Amino acid sequence: MKFEKHPVLREFDRLNNAIVELYHEIATMQGLSDSAYAILQAILVLGKGCTQTEIYKYTLLNKQTVNSSAKKLNQDGLFDFQPGIGRELKIYLTPKGEAFVREKILPIEQAENKVFEEMTDKEHQEILRLMEKYLTSFRSKIMRT
Repeated sequence: MKFEKHPVLREFDRLNNAIVELYHEIATMQGLSDSAYAILQAILVLGKGCTQTEIYKYTLLNKQTVNSSAKKLNQDGLFDFQPGIGRELKIYLTPKGEAFVREKILPIEQAENKVFEEMTDKEHQEILRLMEKYLTSFRSKIMRT
């Protein structure tokens, strides 16, 4: 069976895969799994005292992945869990975790920010508008089937 994919969609897929691969390379360079990198990046953005629920909602990783990666990062001494409300656990970077994030995660996030600082406000709005349009339309077509 052969399927003729729209040429623009082929390029879109290639670029999307290149972005995913770049993040994988970045995580590997930092000695992290993809999920560990995503969690530490989320903690940097969400701030100290965030919860695993906030992390999985931000990263879109599944709950089990966040839970197992968080346990590993805790065992590695990068952060501690502290009680929150009910069964909730809040995450705080340890001094080792703070240093790791400052050295390994923050420079990557600053570089990514600079990319967007180099874009105009019009380009910001256009990239977001088109991505949202694609996602919404694709989701509606898939969910109908």
